[in-house]
Amino acid sequence: MRRRNIFIVYPEYFDSKLTRREGRRVPLNLAVPNPMIDELAFIAHKLGWQVSVEKDAAYPRCWWNRKGRLVVEKHVMKKGKALLTMARNLKKLKESK
Repeated sequence: MRRRNIFIVYPEYFDSKLTRREGRRVPLNLAVPNPMIDELAFIAHKLGWQVSVEKDAAYPRCWWNRKGRLVVEKHVMKKGKALLTMARNLKKLKESK
């Protein structure tokens, strides 16, 4: 049964090495190379979101590559806006390293 109060976030949404067709969901200027699920979870917790991490999950388009996924409570904001917010913070995090 489908739960309507959550949305799923995969690291592939933020990967600058992927095209939109391959699964990237954020603009290329906000994407980063090789995003990790731990970084996304850190950002979500920093933003105060309730998330759970599923480390063994795979993005359906890359079913062989198990990078994991985040399950985010939907009351935060809509998925598109949440992805852009996460992408901006992920870019800042990667640039500060």
